[in-house]
Amino acid sequence: MKQITVITPANQAGTLADLAERLAKQDINILDMEVLDDHTHGVIILHAEPHDLALRVLAEAGYHAASDDLLVIRIEDQPGGVARIAARFREPALNIRSMRIARRDNGWATVILSTDDNTRARELLSDCLAG
Repeated sequence: MKQITVITPANQAGTLADLAERLAKQDINILDMEVLDDHTHGVIILHAEPHDLALRVLAEAGYHAASDDLLVIRIEDQPGGVARIAARFREPALNIRSMRIARRDNGWATVILSTDDNTRARELLSDCLAG
């Protein structure tokens, strides 16, 4: 799975509309999206199909867009579950770029994450990788 992260200046009215319209004009489907504003930057995280076309359309429009490969894991949905996963990255000094709980179902949580070294992260998480 891949995600696109777009960094924009904060508080620019119409940015999301412009981005979504550009993708729609190319028949690109936005599967999910998260929009954040830290008062300095806007951050738009999205999954779109086709991914490569979406990335190209955004880059050609002048957006600072980057692609990240994602890891999908399943963990027990209980207090401390995310802490136990995050702790695995401390000793090998791997940075988690993004992490999100995508789904909770029947005592399990599906977590999507990206790191600065997904190959090493995949080894650390081999016991809980989903797919």
